Amino acid sequence: MKNLLLVALLLAGAGAVPASAQRHVQHISSWGAHLGRSEKGNFYELSYTSMLTNRLALHVSGLRESGTLNGRGEYSSYVGRVLLAPQLFRLGEIAYVHLLLGAGAGYERTGENGTAELAADAKAPQRFTYGPQAGAEVDCFLGNRLSLVATATKGYLFNNPLIDQWPGYASAGLRYHFR
Repeated sequence: MKNLLLVALLLAGAGAVPASAQRHVQHISSWGAHLGRSEKGNFYELSYTSMLTNRLALHVSGLRESGTLNGRGEYSSYVGRVLLAPQLFRLGEIAYVHLLLGAGAGYERTGENGTAELAADAKAPQRFTYGPQAGAEVDCFLGNRLSLVATATKGYLFNNPLIDQWPGYASAGLRYHFR
């Protein structure tokens, strides 16, 4: 996280100040890399965003979460998400705030590396889950092509998840915008 902040400060200090450009217009796309914290562990996420209209984006992403649970040992979770992102408001051409609404599906595994405690009534150590997600994000442009993004989402999972029924994610990352 400190490295991400350092890169952002260096880019801002190197003259990559925002110019008057069309930031959110139809057919602009972006690739993103995000690091974050969930309620149970840490995760990283790769994302693709496409502007469907001037005020509506489609986010497609994949994330990998890992950590340690009491009584279940180390875990990992792989989640794919599809989110619609209507623009709520913007501050000039510097910051854009979006609502995130969509769904995610994932695969969870617990007891990795032989770290689970054995119990007679233990749940199966792996499971597929799915459910709705909602949240918000802020895109702060450093220039015409690069932005810092902060995202927070909360979801609900069906199919008796092993890790968390109401997963929450908060992340910060960089996005590269292109046409």
